[in-house]
Amino acid sequence: MIGTSDPLAQRWGERVRERRRRHVALSFGMLVGVLACAHKPEGPAATLQDFGAALGRNDVRGAYALTSADFQKRTSYDGFAAGLGANPADTIAYGKRVGDAAARVAPRVDLELPQGDTVTLVLEAGRWRVDGPAPDPWGQRTPRAALRTFVRALGARRYDIVLRLVPRRHRIDLTADKLRQYWEGRPDETRALLTRLQAALAASIVQSGDEAHMPYGPEQEVFFVREDGIWRIEDPD
Repeated sequence: MIGTSDPLAQRWGERVRERRRRHVALSFGMLVGVLACAHKPEGPAATLQDFGAALGRNDVRGAYALTSADFQKRTSYDGFAAGLGANPADTIAYGKRVGDAAARVAPRVDLELPQGDTVTLVLEAGRWRVDGPAPDPWGQRTPRAALRTFVRALGARRYDIVLRLVPRRHRIDLTADKLRQYWEGRPDETRALLTRLQAALAASIVQSGDEAHMPYGPEQEVFFVREDGIWRIEDPD
């Protein structure tokens, strides 16, 4: 056995420690590189630039590789290539137009929330920020906003909010408690109404001045009225 005071043992120990330090440094460097590169999100402008560049050098297969999996399910490579035509000059010119337009693309995401509300995000200085609309969880600025509010409020048993949606002429002596008694006194009808309205939230609404209506289902129709600049529901069914 070699003693720890032996010069040979000391040199051997130093070499082992040095190899360990190098291994740790190399592993750390590789980890940092992987974390820096792994799935770094790209904005639409970068993707458009790559797509245009691929077409600009007539690399049709490279451009096709930049399309989404869903698009590739709908469109084969041959169909994609055929759509570009047989003239490489046309493909190159199209790629240049795409690449030139990429710089003008503003990164933007529209997130649809349950019941049709949307929140818009834009990329500013490397960070995503909310770009509207102004938060209005119980909105009545449009007939559709009033409808969404009604569905959400009735489903959450927020009868104080439901009361806001009742036109003035129907609110005489009406209270949130009376609304609770009415809607909760017929639970099957209430659930059926909510189910029908949930399915019809995107239906067409016809507006004429301060009145609007939304036909839905075989015989149902929602009637709206605008009072004091906000929309109320005259009849939900």
